[in-house]
Amino acid sequence: MRTKMLVLLLVIALLSAGASASAQTVRPTIITFDSSLETIGLAEAEAGEATTTLTWHTVGLSGEYRLALHTYVLDDWQLVFPADTAPLEASGARVITIRHPLNFGPPTFLLSIIRVGTNKVVDQRIVTVPYDASMLTEPPAIAAFSTEVDTVGGAALASGEARVTVQWEVSQRVPSANLVFDQVFADGTTTSVELPRLYLWIPSAGEGPVAPVYREGEEAVTLRLRVVDVVAGTVYAEETLQLPISEPVAGDTQEPGRAPTTEPQPQPEPASPTGGVNIFTATPNTVAPGQPVTLTWDVSGARGVRIEAAVPQMTAVQTVVDTQASSGSAVVSVPGYAAYSATYTLRTHDGSAVATAIVQISCPYTFFFGQGDGCPTGRAGQVGASYRAFEGGHMIWRADTNEIYVHFSDGTASIFLEQDYANLPDAVIEGAPPLNRQAPDSGFGKVWANAPGVRDKLGWALDDEQGYMATAQRVAPTRVPRPQYAFYITLPGGEVIGSGYGAWRIVAGG
Repeated sequence: MRTKMLVLLLVIALLSAGASASAQTVRPTIITFDSSLETIGLAEAEAGEATTTLTWHTVGLSGEYRLALHTYVLDDWQLVFPADTAPLEASGARVITIRHPLNFGPPTFLLSIIRVGTNKVVDQRIVTVPYDASMLTEPPAIAAFSTEVDTVGGAALASGEARVTVQWEVSQRVPSANLVFDQVFADGTTTSVELPRLYLWIPSAGEGPVAPVYREGEEAVTLRLRVVDVVAGTVYAEETLQLPISEPVAGDTQEPGRAPTTEPQPQPEPASPTGGVNIFTATPNTVAPGQPVTLTWDVSGARGVRIEAAVPQMTAVQTVVDTQASSGSAVVSVPGYAAYSATYTLRTHDGSAVATAIVQISCPYTFFFGQGDGCPTGRAGQVGASYRAFEGGHMIWRADTNEIYVHFSDGTASIFLEQDYANLPDAVIEGAPPLNRQAPDSGFGKVWANAPGVRDKLGWALDDEQGYMATAQRVAPTRVPRPQYAFYITLPGGEVIGSGYGAWRIVAGG
């Protein structure tokens, strides 16, 4: 009996020691992550005044780890608290003002445990605050749709340079609805008047320019705002604005608002094409994006000038001055998306002379790793990412954009957007992979198995998929020649790589 008791005590001691050792080696873990606000109205989210209390509980959070709290806005995970603020406690609570994500998703928060130094993500939890459909007691409606102008110039309309700034407000909007701006012609046909933009979502209230188009015989421009369900196609509400065309368009057989007549109409005396540009300057020579510049001109032998602003690699051209004055000056703002330079082109109204002035743009941001090619579009951000090594390169998935980057060992690269791979079939492997090799799954597996040439060049995966917190920064493309890479991003080991335009390489660390 004494021997059995000693054996039993020894077993208990060994189990206790093993449990203690296991508890000491377990990595930090998020146990709970919750929001006090269960739902929110879309209008409340856009107003930016609602708050929620986020609470969390973790275990095993030692000094070699830290907590990070992000919220998803537009296309990026953004820190809720600046990086230089006091660290979050292992278990705690914070009152957060909810920001609308500026997309079709609900407000979303991400809590991460990150290893200090390597930025490797150890554990993550996501909390979303769903939209409350029960708060929508009436169908979406257009509360306001207006403009401060009374007419549209015929010459600007015919040249494709007409712009009309409209204001709008939509109430009772459902999360899947978006705003659509178009132009309705007399025969009932329509065309979009929206200018190019990077993101589909349009806020429920705001103002911005639209670009009406010319069609022969039209006496007015009819602009229409519709609230449309992006998924079902349902049109919830629509309103129109009608703006008369203020002047005849050269070449029209009829002036707007005037009945046809066989009598010849008096024509303006043509200007002599012998004019020239005596002065055309843009000062100062170097400014920050969106800052003012002064355009000064003096022309002879011409009736007025038109000045346009253009940015390299961008198709949009903006008319900033259109005047009958042969000399003068105007203060205009450099386009906010200009990162390297902006070109101002002066043309006399009679086409007799053209002159250009170039303004250099000072880059307001720096690269997070040192010297890079080009100008960053903003400060570097922390983004959730996954990495997987292969025989012939590696793959990276970004949580903020859902992009998958395929970097081959020969220095070539491919980028796959979510719409490129989301509906592809999962990888189907016949037989087992070679020893010490794996077949990828999830999004990596879809790209690997279905995108032409990817599987042949990458080969088999060498290890498991690895989650981590990456540092990423995009590069403005509006330069000739275009910058070498479209973005920079870190690998799990801290190396910085440049990628985009079909190529990649390690530019720092490693």
